[in-house]
Amino acid sequence: MSRFFPRDVVHWGEETLHPLRAFAIRTIEPAGITGLVLRLWRAVLLASGSWVFFVVGITAAVLFLCGMLTWHLGNFPVRRWPLRVLAFWVVVVAVEMGTSTLLIALGRERFGSRLATWSDWWAMSAQTTWQRGVVIVLFALTLAVVVQLVRRSMDARPDVTPQTPTP
Repeated sequence: MSRFFPRDVVHWGEETLHPLRAFAIRTIEPAGITGLVLRLWRAVLLASGSWVFFVVGITAAVLFLCGMLTWHLGNFPVRRWPLRVLAFWVVVVAVEMGTSTLLIALGRERFGSRLATWSDWWAMSAQTTWQRGVVIVLFALTLAVVVQLVRRSMDARPDVTPQTPTP
């Protein structure tokens, strides 16, 4: 029994994280900001009326979503990603739909080419859920495969240590 309870107390030094890394470790904040930015960006894109701006804007939005997910998942081992991805997805959709509710109340939310009404909220919610889910899940799976391939190739590399010349 004594091997489970050491006699000496070991004091580990506290590691202070950079504020951006500490922010990225939590799920709610990065996902919440992502959902807020995506919904507001969507409102700007749909109000613009330009197809070129819309296509470029959608591409930028997908890259932003994938970048924020990568920033968050990069702090954890791959085996912990499934629940993190699910939580990220749920928070993004919840914040987006909360923002959508506010935009509908202000008369600024669009559903296609017309202004959205309260009866459109459920349809927009379903559309947002499956669209974000497809992007998030496919990107997370692709990222996990790439991470595992890179780790496997790095583990297979021979360990090369620099040789110091002898005089």
